Amino acid sequence: MEDEQVAVFGIVDPLSTRYGNTLAGQFVCGSKIAVHAYRPITASTRDKPTDYAGKDTVQIHLLQPEFIFDDPILRSLIAEANSTFVALQSLKRKGSKADYTKISRTYRSIIRACLEKLQDAAGLAEEGTKEHDMYQQYISIFYSIECVWHLSEILFLDQTPSNVIVPQLLEWVRFHFPAAERMATDLLLMGRDASDSEEYWPALKGLILQGQVDVARAILQSHPQAESAAFKMAEQILKAMPTFNVYGGFSIQKFRSQWQYWLTDTERKLSANILAIEPNLEELVQLIIGDTQTWNAHIDNSDYWYEYLPGYLFYTNPACKHFELGTAANSWLDRWARMKTQQGNEPQLKHLDKVILSLMENDMHQVIHAIQLMADNQWFVTHLTDLLYNCGQLQVVGEHQMNDCIKLRDSLLYEFGSTLMTRNSLWQLGMDYLQFCSEEGLPALELCLTKIPIKTEKQAMKILEICHKMGFPNAEQEICKIQAKQSLDDERYGNALEWAIRSKDTLYVTSIADFLLKHYAKTGDMLCPDIIANIGAKMFISPRLVFLVKYFDFYQFYRKRDFLPAAELLVNLLDSKITPEYFWPSLLIDTIPLLESKDPKILSKETTAILHHLESELVPLIEKKKKRLEKFPDEPVNILKDYRIENIEEIINLLRLACARNLSRALIIENTLMAA
Repeated sequence: MEDEQVAVFGIVDPLSTRYGNTLAGQFVCGSKIAVHAYRPITASTRDKPTDYAGKDTVQIHLLQPEFIFDDPILRSLIAEANSTFVALQSLKRKGSKADYTKISRTYRSIIRACLEKLQDAAGLAEEGTKEHDMYQQYISIFYSIECVWHLSEILFLDQTPSNVIVPQLLEWVRFHFPAAERMATDLLLMGRDASDSEEYWPALKGLILQGQVDVARAILQSHPQAESAAFKMAEQILKAMPTFNVYGGFSIQKFRSQWQYWLTDTERKLSANILAIEPNLEELVQLIIGDTQTWNAHIDNSDYWYEYLPGYLFYTNPACKHFELGTAANSWLDRWARMKTQQGNEPQLKHLDKVILSLMENDMHQVIHAIQLMADNQWFVTHLTDLLYNCGQLQVVGEHQMNDCIKLRDSLLYEFGSTLMTRNSLWQLGMDYLQFCSEEGLPALELCLTKIPIKTEKQAMKILEICHKMGFPNAEQEICKIQAKQSLDDERYGNALEWAIRSKDTLYVTSIADFLLKHYAKTGDMLCPDIIANIGAKMFISPRLVFLVKYFDFYQFYRKRDFLPAAELLVNLLDSKITPEYFWPSLLIDTIPLLESKDPKILSKETTAILHHLESELVPLIEKKKKRLEKFPDEPVNILKDYRIENIEEIINLLRLACARNLSRALIIENTLMAA
């Protein structure tokens, strides 16, 4: 039988071949892995640069599984299933059996609707194209999902009081192998002419093999010879066949007694060759009594090992219970494989075949492992496991180790939710899965919210609102910082300052304020004046922002030629102890026009303070720069080349002279006023 096929792929990297094809990898985002060449270092290897260091380009290969839900049809499936998932969580594991069965059927109806859309899309696509092949692949994946989900619903959710499962298995096969039923529908519409069709007897045999006895009887009655002795006898046998009522009625023991009586009577009639005149009728009755040779002859016509199993159980063990199904399934599989081999058809179990066998064996370890291998980005295993957990049917490791079941369910929700959070169109759906993941979900959600690629400020505000409601202050701060950095890169400086203030991060606000002050010091141009003018009390987030706002106020007074308040504010800034080192030259230069004014704007006391700051702040700064230049002569010659000063020594002399002149004028005026 076919073994599991492992995907194999190659990475062409010349650098890695020099060290034995060694590669190293690291998860970078969601399920994306960055792979690069790696030089293995061991205890006997000298850790030193190789001859190739700095010469060859290091290639970084980004690997990630295909994400199928980017397709619009599948995106609608994941959105509809999400609402059902949330409804399931609202039951809080206290729902009734009917509640969980209803939710399971809702999931299946969503899958079935998606399959119909995929089939329509495949029909519209030109055969042989990449699009057509893609939709065919999706159809195969979700057909398998629907088939396994339906069987899981039967075995774990929709159990009957008697625990007999054959009637439900018959419905499962009828739903997933509808060919015989479709032929039967066409034949019934043909009426008396149905027997002339080539599909008449194949359809009847297909119905019997699937246990659809009532439909087969209706078609037999449309035959022109329905009143003949052979047909009446067949009708009598079919009508008399006892059926087990799964919801009550006779006990299993009494049913089996009736069944054995009917079986013995039917075998006696066949032995008497009553139906020999009609070989097709005789073959139908032989199938009904479970005749080994007749069933073996039809086994080779089935493409899947489980296609005729429910029908065979219906005729040979109609009261089969859940715990007996695994043994019956393995026995039938061996028989199916043996018959296929005898006919020269080597049997090969596909992935779906193995999943169904594990389900019938109630081997949930293997079931969950197998459905994780379906190429659906873990959608199916996450939702089915969550459903089984919520309804108390997830017995993966036994009743006394339920904590492991919780961990399994939470790990699947965590992985699936994290994957959705990396998709720009699905992150809001991913939030629901992480919210219902018990331990790691909320911390992961907080981190994922900061990783969402934000394209517009409207989207940023929406995410911030979510963070506020969820109580994620750190995420709010990080998003604001990211937006501030993005705005700064886009040269939207006012926006950057607003986002930085909103982040309430003192260091980040300081860095933006520094950028604006340095830009002014270099160019004399004040960026985003409207924003700075309206900061208000928010300036106290950072001392540097306080300095920026107060200096802007001085800047405004000066532009309006309101020199007295401008001079007062400037002197206060000099005394404030919050002036950044790089801004001392600009701040002191701004005093020169005020000091040189014929009508003194700065009094003698303040002039003395300016002179003090010049000698104690700016001059030591210049000396420090000179000493550094002597120590590091390769640095630029112009000590303060980043500012508006071309000749710093000349500026210092001008400042000293301006202070001396203003001080003399101020002293004369002040003393004159005092004498008067």
